Amino acid sequence: MNHTFRIELTLENLKVIKLWQYLVQKDRELTRADNETITKINAMAIAAREERDHDLRVFGRSRR
Repeated sequence: MNHTFRIELTLENLKVIKLWQYLVQKDRELTRADNETITKINAMAIAAREERDHDLRVFGRSRR
């Protein structure tokens, strides 16, 4: 059975997640899974920022 979930994260959410990850990894070495997760979070942050910037250009404001 397949379930599809849509999770909306704001740019602020992603910044907090990145900060949390930075604080957690200070006491240990990063694993491959850690690095892959960081890459995915960075990609989501970039996509959210690009969407916000696009909305600002097109609509003169960001959608919330």
